[in-house]
Amino acid sequence: MMMKNLFSWIKEDIFIIINSLKLNKKILLPIILGVVLYGKINILILLMGMIAFIDFNTFYIPDIFNYSIILIGIINTNFINLTISIIILLILLPYSKKDKLGFGDIKLLFGLSLFYGYNIFYILIFSVILSLIFSKKEKVPLGYYLFWGVVIENIWFFNFNPFSFF
Repeated sequence: MMMKNLFSWIKEDIFIIINSLKLNKKILLPIILGVVLYGKINILILLMGMIAFIDFNTFYIPDIFNYSIILIGIINTNFINLTISIIILLILLPYSKKDKLGFGDIKLLFGLSLFYGYNIFYILIFSVILSLIFSKKEKVPLGYYLFWGVVIENIWFFNFNPFSFF
């Protein structure tokens, strides 16, 4: 019985992924640009790119991607990152119950905070600024803007060296 539920859950996520590919292919170019801007093949950036594409088109983040990011975060975490993740989860959970924030967004933020720790606050700041600048809608695909926050954070904090030409 449990395997049947697991397969139906994966089948539903694959159906959503295929349908989002049919909706809007123009958004793929900036996402590919973000992955290329990062300059390295990184599984987290690729997963975030897929999440961004699907969330932008459907306002839904497939659980298979969220749980993959949470698994990557658990592998790379320490006690401080775990504490920050639990605090973020406890703070954001009431917003999900009030339908102000999707539960997929909360799971995504939990997984990202496991991986990035306190840098998740920089990612959130970048994401919120970008969403305020570029989104004129009442409902915002947070996964899309979190992707750009992750790309900016990775370029700025991990790859950025202003004195590299010396």
